[in-house]
Formats: sequence, C-alpha cells, structure tokens
Amino acid sequence: IFDLQDQVTATVVGQLAPTLEKAEIERAKRKLTENLDAYDYHLRGLAKFYQTTKQSTDEALALFHKAIELDPEFSAAYGMAARCYAVRKINGWVTDRTHEVAEVTHLAGRAVELGKDDAIALCTAGFALAYVGGNLDFGAALVDRAISLNPNLAIAWMFGGMVRNYLGEPSNAIEYFTRAKRLNPRD
Repeated sequence: IFDLQDQVTATVVGQLAPTLEKAEIERAKRKLTENLDAYDYHLRGLAKFYQTTKQSTDEALALFHKAIELDPEFSAAYGMAARCYAVRKINGWVTDRTHEVAEVTHLAGRAVELGKDDAIALCTAGFALAYVGGNLDFGAALVDRAISLNPNLAIAWMFGGMVRNYLGEPSNAIEYFTRAKRLNPRD
C-alpha cells in the first residue's frame, strides 16, 4: 500500500511541478510594479486593509495613494484604493457620498485602463464601480473579464456573485458564490 501511495504521490508531483513552474513564470512576467517602494506601500496597504476597521481602512487608503504617487501606472493599487471606498460604504463610514463616488469612478477607471489583463485590478474595480458607483452592468462586465483571465480567482467569483445579486439575478449569484467557496473555502 505504501509503495502505491508513493507512486501516486510521485505521479501527481511530477505532473504538478511543471504546471506550477509555468504559472510562476507567467506571474513573474506580470510584475505589479518595478518600483519597490510603491510595492512596499501596496503590501502595507493590504495588511491594513484586511484589519477592516475604520482607522485601518483609512490608513490602507493613504498607503495605496502613496503607492500610486510613487508609480502612477500601478493598476492593483488603484483597484485596492477603490475597494477601500466599498468597505467604507459597507460599514457606514462614508463621509461625503458624492466625493467618494467620484473618487471610486476615477480610481476604478485608472485600474481598468492600466490593468487590462490584471484580473485582480479588474475585479476590484468592477466591484467598486458596481457597489459604490452604481454602475452595475459595467461592473459585472469587468468582474467577468477578470474571471475569464483567471478562472481560479476566488475573490472575482465572490465579487461576481455580489454584483449578480445587485442586478437582481439571485440564481446566477448563487452559482458565483458556490464557485468562490469551492475555490477558497476558508475565505
């Protein structure tokens, strides 16, 4: 039995290793930014973002703006900044709705413009545009584009489910949520 387990393990690893290596090579080609300081601010922004308090969300937004200042073509930073405004709306922390909708529209627009093939930038921008900006159809199209670029991106499927729900398509939303949960059951 142990010999059989070893053979199965060797076969699986033998088939996965080249696939993973190819995926890593492709990921490395799509560098988020050449500016390491901008990347550092982006990572620090992510750490603050996932604390999900009003203060940490405000700090994350400032860090993403600093990343954008250092690299004005950093699409993921624009997308995450737009997503901060979605978190602000979700939690009732909006201070100036008109300003925040305009800011999301600007940030998401830049994320889409710069990240045409960046699934994370597209799905975060699409969700923010749909939820904060009320641009449901365009937001859904961006999320679906992200899914077509990376069908294994759980967050894109989750955002797709949310946007489908906003569009009044609960059956489709359930399919998106089910796929998201299958891809990332811990999130």
